Formats: sequence, C-alpha cells, structure tokens
Amino acid sequence: MAAKQLNDRNNSGRKNKKRRTRRRITTSARRRRHELIGTAMNRTKPTIDAGKRAFRNGAEGTNGRKVLPAKSMRRPVFRQPKTELEQAIQRYIDLFDFAPIGYVTFDRVGRIEEINFAAVRLLRRSRRQLLGTTFAICVAKEDIQLFLGHLCECRSSDSPVVTELHLTGGREDKKIPVLLSSTATFALMKDGARLYQTAIFDLTERKRAEQALRESKQRLLATYERAPIGIIESSPEGKYVGANEEFCRILGYRKEELLQRGIKDVTHKEDYSRDIKLHRQLVAGEIPFYEIEKRYVRKDGAIIWAQILRSIVRDSDGAPLYTIGAVRDITEHRAAEEKVRWLAAYPRDNPNPILEFDLETNTIHYANPATFESFPSLQRLQLRHPFVVRVLQAAKPLLEGRTKAVHAEINIAKTCYAVTVVCIPKSKRLRVYTSDISERKRAESALQESKRLLEARVREGTRELRVANTELRNEIERRKGLEGEILAVSDREQQRLGQELHDGICQHLTAVAFMARSVALRLKNHRVIEVSDIEKIAQLVNQGASDMRDLSRALHRSDVDAAKLVDALQDLVDREIWRVPCRLEVKPSFRIEDDIAAAQLYRIAREAVINANKHARAREIVIKLEQSPGGMVLCVTDDGVGFSNGTKLTRGLGFHIMNYRAQLIDGRLEIDSPKRGGTRVSCCLPRKAVQSQKRENALSGLPAKIAKAMGVLI
Repeated sequence: MAAKQLNDRNNSGRKNKKRRTRRRITTSARRRRHELIGTAMNRTKPTIDAGKRAFRNGAEGTNGRKVLPAKSMRRPVFRQPKTELEQAIQRYIDLFDFAPIGYVTFDRVGRIEEINFAAVRLLRRSRRQLLGTTFAICVAKEDIQLFLGHLCECRSSDSPVVTELHLTGGREDKKIPVLLSSTATFALMKDGARLYQTAIFDLTERKRAEQALRESKQRLLATYERAPIGIIESSPEGKYVGANEEFCRILGYRKEELLQRGIKDVTHKEDYSRDIKLHRQLVAGEIPFYEIEKRYVRKDGAIIWAQILRSIVRDSDGAPLYTIGAVRDITEHRAAEEKVRWLAAYPRDNPNPILEFDLETNTIHYANPATFESFPSLQRLQLRHPFVVRVLQAAKPLLEGRTKAVHAEINIAKTCYAVTVVCIPKSKRLRVYTSDISERKRAESALQESKRLLEARVREGTRELRVANTELRNEIERRKGLEGEILAVSDREQQRLGQELHDGICQHLTAVAFMARSVALRLKNHRVIEVSDIEKIAQLVNQGASDMRDLSRALHRSDVDAAKLVDALQDLVDREIWRVPCRLEVKPSFRIEDDIAAAQLYRIAREAVINANKHARAREIVIKLEQSPGGMVLCVTDDGVGFSNGTKLTRGLGFHIMNYRAQLIDGRLEIDSPKRGGTRVSCCLPRKAVQSQKRENALSGLPAKIAKAMGVLI
C-alpha cells in the first residue's frame, strides 16, 4: 500500500512536470545536475566585499529577487575562478556519472532525482524511465518494507543509513542483492527539503563468493571428517586441538575427550620419547616433516600400531601455529608382517625335520637343521637313505596324481615318524614334513591297555550294580509287602474290636433291655412301681446298643463300594463323635464305578478327618468330591492352624497309610495349605487308573463278592 501511494504521488508529479515542460524550453539532464549542484553559486553575484561576507540566495531572505550589487571595480582576475569553478562542477558531474558504483539521489518519499550510469546498468532501465519515479518500483516485493524502513530512518538520522535488500533489475524472476548506503546532505536540497545521496553496492559477486566459500568449507570439512585415515591437529606444545572422526574411532575416544588430551596421554610410554623428540624438531624448523610407526593406547587399554606422517603450519612470520598429522591404523598390517616373518623362520626354527628333494637331479634340495640331527647320514646317502626310500614308496599316489598330499607313518629303528608329503607347484620337488610320534605311540599303547582294564572293571562293576539293584528291588518289594501286612493287621484288629463290641456289649445290653421290659410288665400287673421308669431304662439301654453298633461300624466298615461311597461319607460326617463339625460336598460331575477305588477313597477320607479332629484345631472340616481335567478328586479341607508351604512337612504313619492306599489305586496324594489357611489333603484318581481298574475287574472273572472281600482284606 505504501509503494502504491509512492507511485501515485510520483505519477502525479510526472504529469505536473510534463505540463511545465510544455511551457518552457526543455533542458538536458546535464543542465539539471548543473542546477542542483551550482544553483546557489549561479544566483550569487560577487561584490567587492565578497571575501568578507557569505553568499546569500533566495532561500536566505531575498525570495529569489536579484539584489543590486554594490558598486565594485571588476577586475580581470575574477573571470579565471569562475572558469575553475565550472571545471570543478564538470569534474564532479563526470565522477558522479562514471563512478563504478551506482549512485542515486532521491527525496524524502523515495523519488529518484538523480542517477548515474552504473545504477542505470544495475537496474536494467533507461535513465528517462527512472528519473522522477519512486525507487520502490526497483525493489523486490518481499523487501518493500525494508526500503520503507530505510527511508524512515534516513529522515530521522543524520548519519549514514545502511540496508541490505534485493532489487529486481527489470525482471521479477531475477533478484540482485545490493547494499544501500544513504546519507542526508544539506548541500543538495529541493523545495526546502533535504535530498539523500545513496550508494548502491552490487553484492552479487560477494554473495556468489560467500556461497562458494561456504561450499568450499563444507567440502573441506566433509573431506576432513570423512577421510579414510585419521587426521589430528596438535599445538606446538603437543596438546590436541582438532581431530576427525576416523582418529577418534581408532583410539575409541569421543572428540570432546580427545581434545582434553595430548600426544603423551595416548602414546605408548616406550614410543613417546622418540615421537616427542621429532615433534620438537619439527616445531623448531629443523625438519620439514617426519614419519614414524608407533604404538597408541586406546581408551579400553588395547595397544594398536599406527603410522603417522606429521607436518607443521606456520603464520606469515614463520611462527608455528599447529602441526597436522595423518594417522593410519597398521595393527593388522604389523600382525601380517609378523606372521610372514614367522612363516619365513618356520622351517629353519622348526624342531621337526623338514626337507625337500628334487626328483630330476635326485638330490636333497633343502633340509633344516633338525633333519640332519635326526638323520646324520642323509647328507651322504641322499635319496638312498632308508627314510627317503620309504617316503618315496608312500608317495606313489601323489606322484601318480591321485591325491594332493600323502600322510603316512614310517618306522626307522625304534623311532616312529608321522610324514606328510606334498608336491611343490610348477616343479618336480617334493616337500616332506616330519614329526617324531614315538612318545605318542607309546602313550596310545598305554592308553589302549588302560582302556581295556577300565572296560573290564566297568563290566565287573556293572555286574555288581546289577546284583545290588536286584537286592534293592527285592527289599522294596519286601517292604511293600510289610506295609500291606501292617494295614491288613490294622484292619483285622479294627474288625475284631468292632465284632467284640457288637457281640459282647451289645448283646449284654440287649439282654438287660429284655429283662427290664419283663420286669416292667410284671410290675405293671401288680402296680407296685411306675411303669414309665422301667420303660425309660429300656429305652436308654436300647439307645446305648444303637450307639455301640454305630461305633463298631465307624471302626471298620466293609460294605463301602462305588454305589455306597457318597452315603458312607455322609454317614461319616454326620457322626456325633467328632469334635469339629463336618460337611460333605459332592459335585454332579463326580463319577466312580470301581468298588476297590471307592473303598480306598473312603478310608483315605476317614483317616484325614481323624487327623484333622486330633491336630488341626479347626472350626470346620469339608469333604469334597469333584471331577477335574485330570480325573476324579477327593479333597478333605480344614480351616485350622495349617502349615507353611515353604517348610518341610513332617510325614507320620497316617500320611504313609493314606499314600499307600492312594498308590494301590494308581492315585496321587497331595498335602498342601490353601491361601486362606488350614490344611488340604487331596487324592487324585486319574482317568487311566479308573479304566485300568475296570479292565482288571473284567479280566479277573471273579464274582463280585469275592472281589469285594479281597478289597476289604487289602
């Protein structure tokens, strides 16, 4: 918007200027410059006291009217200064027009009042197009605000104002970077306002040079950082001042860590004195450069070999600035050289005989010192030596081309040699590598004898182990039989006790009841005592007999089978002899068809309930029958004191009895403590065990009563 206002004002100024031009004679551009530069001098008339007072013009109070000069005596000498002044003005005009730097004079709104040839060439427009127009039309659109700010600063400042922006140069797509340096001058004024003399410096070449310099620096930095060899810069005192990535990688340091160190910190102590001596000679100017191979100490403590070529950089006065070193890691190269040296010395220093013989000349071509020590007569006999003769016999497949190497064992006197024969390419020479294996052969013989003795002892030990294993198996079977007998004795004792209770006490109490009943009948007829008392006695005696029968069934119950297992367990939990309340839970999925398994599960549950009543100090005991993915499960759980799962459980006779009963039906007994506390006894009967029990019952062919009786005995 500001640029548009400037253009509008310039256009109006052009119209007025054109109208004025029609009314008066058009002057040349050179005449305008003459008016701008020397108006004051042309309108001032020198008087006789011109040397004593200043010139005055219309701007100083005469309103442009001619002032009558005082009478003066014109002298011829005043005509020469006027000519010199005109020549000076002409020289100024020529300097302005033909200056190598563009110059523009514009007013306070940026209208161009004067412009030289360099500025015209830079703006790519004619002088007629530029004079009277605003300079803003030559400024790139994105820099218009910069130029307006430049004008505002020129109005408010007496010092030079410098602004860097872009000019269009007659084309919008081509932008020219320039530097404007404007200075307000009081010598050049228009309509009482100051004009601004502006120098335009073309920055194109400078920008191109700066870009080239940046690219050159980037290439140099990339070459420096990504060079395949290490580059290091050191101060004259030996401290590192610069390093590239490769040198940091070679030593294993980060660049920040490396720049805090010097040559002494990373050089092996045995090589430092030699390196620092050459470095000081280089700094002193005694040598132009030096090259050495030395050892470095990596950050991780590893020792590496490196080749370094170092030179020095000096200033214009010859004072040393820093040294530059090119470092190449030659650790692998040194290792290869060492290996080559070792290989070169291998035949000579090898303690085993190595020899070569020529088949064309039938002579020994090479033999190391160990060969002549082992075969003293070889030098004299040459290929007729017994060792060489046997080697040639063994090397027939090699000479016929059937193999590339021959391996053989040759006995000479009491010594055995392992021989490897190869053919040297492009020649008719054979190379023989020999090693004395006499000690190894003797050791192998001793080893074979030891192996034979060991195998005999192993066989003997195996026999003894077999016998011991048989005895152990018999002992296990015997102990299992003893456990079964113990259980059978226990069951028989319980059965006997129950039978005695039933046959003895119960019969006695029954007789008492009958007698009391008869007494009651007799007394009833004579009406001597109350009949209810005698009947009550009979009732109590009958109740005692019933309880005694229940107790005998509790001690030994032999009628438990698969169908009666749930009823038997319900009868077990309903007895009033337990101090702790008992409860039975049976899941609908629970199924068992084997009578022997049902009887053993009942006895395991009874043993677990008895132990819980004795030791658990629980508030409730729960017997649960359910089906799990692995088979049928019986769980007896109490909420008593329990035990820690981390502690070792003390296993008494009750555990062994229950575990034995579980093994009889191929079950698994587990005792653990739930998270909520107490003790849980679980007996898991796998499906395979249930099926095997069915097959055994089917194949036995025994009547059900006999099988039941056998189960009771077990």
